[in-house]
Amino acid sequence: MKQVKANIVNGTVNISSREIEEMVSNSNYFEEVRDISDSVYDDDVFAYEVRLDQSILETEIEHDLEEEGYMSDDEEEYTSALLEQAEYFIDAAVDEVKDRIEERYHLENIGSAYDVYQGSRGMDNVQFVLTLSFGATHHGQLYQLTNAIIDKNYTRNPGGLQ
Repeated sequence: MKQVKANIVNGTVNISSREIEEMVSNSNYFEEVRDISDSVYDDDVFAYEVRLDQSILETEIEHDLEEEGYMSDDEEEYTSALLEQAEYFIDAAVDEVKDRIEERYHLENIGSAYDVYQGSRGMDNVQFVLTLSFGATHHGQLYQLTNAIIDKNYTRNPGGLQ
């Protein structure tokens, strides 16, 4: 667990990565969240390994693609379209989580970045790393940090930390 002291209008507030992990876990979009913030050296950044809820993939995304005429015959095209649609759900979920965090802690603007690092043909395992900034780390830096976490921990061993 990691602690951050974030600036608010009337001073500062202490936030723990475990509290944020619980808030991310309570999203209807995710079924597994793991706090990996201790692996990030930036004091104002939390990081999480997150898995998108399988039921969203099955009921929402695959249904939408079938309606749009994507056929599951072309595996590469279908997987690419599924991952693209999954990212729309992830975007919405991250925005929702950020709104709840900002409301709970009276924060102005939380930075965020994520990157999908695993997806399978059956789309039963869409995972990504989510980073949240409570300081001066801008989106570009946060995205680079997210990619560095993925490159270091997930590229050689898909599906988990080494």
